[in-house]
Amino acid sequence: MPTINKILVIGAGIAGPAVCYWLKRFGFSPTLIERSSKIRKGGQGLDVRGVAIDIVKRMGIYEKICNMRTQVELGRYVDAEGNILHEEKGERFAFRQGEDVEIDRGDLVEILIQALEGVPCHFNQWITSIKQSDNDVEVQFKDGRTEHYDLVIGADGLHSKTRRMVFNDDEYKLTNLGLYFSVFSIPNYLNLSHTEVQFEANQKLISLTSDKSPKMAEAAFCFRTQNVLNNIRDENEQKRFLRDTFQDFGWETSKVLELMSDSDNFYFDSATQVKMKSWTKGRVALLGDAGYSASPISGQGNNLALVGAYVFAGELKQAGGNYHRAFNRYNELLHPFVEANQKLGVLVNESTLVRDEVSQEVAEERSNKIMQEVEIAANMISLPNYE
Repeated sequence: MPTINKILVIGAGIAGPAVCYWLKRFGFSPTLIERSSKIRKGGQGLDVRGVAIDIVKRMGIYEKICNMRTQVELGRYVDAEGNILHEEKGERFAFRQGEDVEIDRGDLVEILIQALEGVPCHFNQWITSIKQSDNDVEVQFKDGRTEHYDLVIGADGLHSKTRRMVFNDDEYKLTNLGLYFSVFSIPNYLNLSHTEVQFEANQKLISLTSDKSPKMAEAAFCFRTQNVLNNIRDENEQKRFLRDTFQDFGWETSKVLELMSDSDNFYFDSATQVKMKSWTKGRVALLGDAGYSASPISGQGNNLALVGAYVFAGELKQAGGNYHRAFNRYNELLHPFVEANQKLGVLVNESTLVRDEVSQEVAEERSNKIMQEVEIAANMISLPNYE
């Protein structure tokens, strides 16, 4: 079998840079491309937990993650008038324990990109076609240029174009859990300090968090609705959808929606899972949310990406470049871990957004249940040692 060496990785989120790191370390020659013109800074906080902590320690970046971690010290539930219902320490409020650490998504991506010594990274770049043969993969880029690679990895997220290009409609299923969420930055007009405040009622939630930057706060909305967006990728429609859904909701909602117009990092999506029997086809493989999104509310998306990247690159090394064997092992080893975390995603989805107003009893019971299940799901794999 010809040597596998030249590998194209599509998507500079968590999974793409992580797999590039391990591919390079294990002797392959990856190239990373990203459609965006730069790393998206900020974004929601991501937890690194369970077996993923072992992986980032092996990468030598755990200390950097800890140094850039979020520092929310207090979580507070309020009612529609802003009266305090319940308070918890920040770690428990976000279901963290032990060595678990939370970091803003943009900061984690930046740390991963910085770890890619010697790996070509091209932003504002994407592909328009993929053609596979027995010997290689022919890829055409946006400028008409054609390149040949031994393998292509699609790490381009929930709305993966790689998946749509390579896999048939009956080879994957997108399961919308019926929940939508949005995150964006606004001025910290409430003068919060290392605090997250949530108002939750009638299957809707709004939260405001101020962490390391005292002048700014992160606003987050989460809600269930029977209404459907005509175009979930249209930002104007997304904002209109939020305003219609949260009209007259109470607490600080009206003010936050007003400030939303001037935010420069608005993000909106649905809580959707990707179900696939196989994440590989021919010489193409999917990694992270592109192949097995557990939904963002599971809190495990980046951990799935980190584990998937390590296992994928490690199995390719173990197989001596025999990608058939490596792809089979990748699917075999990762499926139980993915399934456990997708079950966790469903549990968190069902536990989130109470029908009435959240109470201290409900909040504590929910925290206990989710923390137990997170601990199980986050460790539902024994990592092979590929070194």
